[in-house]
Amino acid sequence: MAEGPKPRQHSDESVKLFVGQVPKHMTEQQLTSMFNEFAQIDEVNIIKDKATRLSRGCCFVLCPSREEADKAVDACHNKKTLPGATCPLQVKYADGELERLEHKLFIGMLPKNVSESELSELLTQYGTLKDLLILRGSQQTSKGCAFVKYETKEQAVAAIGGLNGKHKMEGSTVPLVVKWADTEKERLARKAQKAQSWASNFANADMTHPSLFGAMPMGYVSPYNTYGYQATGSYGYMQYRLPPGQNQPSPRNYPVQGYPPVPMAYPRGMMSGPPSPVVNDLPATSSSGGASPADRVEGPPGANLFIYHIPQEFNDEELANAFKEFGRVLSAKVFVDKATGVSKCFGFVSYDTSAAAESAINKMNGYQLGGKKLKVQLKRDNKQNQPTSI
Repeated sequence: MAEGPKPRQHSDESVKLFVGQVPKHMTEQQLTSMFNEFAQIDEVNIIKDKATRLSRGCCFVLCPSREEADKAVDACHNKKTLPGATCPLQVKYADGELERLEHKLFIGMLPKNVSESELSELLTQYGTLKDLLILRGSQQTSKGCAFVKYETKEQAVAAIGGLNGKHKMEGSTVPLVVKWADTEKERLARKAQKAQSWASNFANADMTHPSLFGAMPMGYVSPYNTYGYQATGSYGYMQYRLPPGQNQPSPRNYPVQGYPPVPMAYPRGMMSGPPSPVVNDLPATSSSGGASPADRVEGPPGANLFIYHIPQEFNDEELANAFKEFGRVLSAKVFVDKATGVSKCFGFVSYDTSAAAESAINKMNGYQLGGKKLKVQLKRDNKQNQPTSI
């Protein structure tokens, strides 16, 4: 239960700062008075230990604007040492604040040939653009996504409401994805999750498939268990767009780069290095990452699709949106890893007719999303031959 009076309501222009190296004996009133010497301060909240309710030596400071926040940072960061402290104050924007204040959006599902002028013409219908960047590869070819900054939050919200999942650009068969851009902390977490997902897929792959691999060596132990790091906490963490309960992800071991070669027994001898994960069309097994017949409504024979190379960030709803134009989608399921909740980048889509499935295969097989080409094929019965390798 919160202590003291209820905090005041603050505007979207308010800025939250994280302050470290605060002497534990100082009160919020004392810190407010100190910061008011340099900038206008609305509120100070000392971060306390949940069990003891004692200061943990840091706090949040809320300023009414970026201008006032910058004054506090410029005057105090690495410059002012408070009585009782051995190091100067560490004053910085709380995690996620800069991205929030810049009103930065991610635009996905763009046609590869879209130009800056075409995209700008579409986006300026919702407000004034401060910046627009289409992401490109080494050959200057579009990656099918972009970042944009609007002048105000209201303009960015309007663009999300008017375009996300609703607007198709010329030359595209799927609607745009328009959402808030990830913060730096979210980007790092996503990168770590992808590494964890790769290791999990590798560990769960069918290593005894007779046409691809020999048997695994006896006593095999995954090398990734000993190559990881322990995520550390951060008091400056401030999320705006994650659902409740996900603001502070629990520490988890993630694999890091530099994996040692993994000896593999192949029919014609030994080879080093992990193979590509083998995906089997077995939705009822534990390797499906939680998918089961109860999770999906299947269509009639010939109306159920198996899809590879689904973008990592896609959920069931976004998968359904990408395929709904070809017919009535009965169900869409993206397989996720049970342990991490991270997408395995493959799944099912079921229609009510085989004609819809055939149309989807004709249009979406080979269609490029998120830098990879989708592979779309009819789902095969478990008793039949397995799908062709990815």
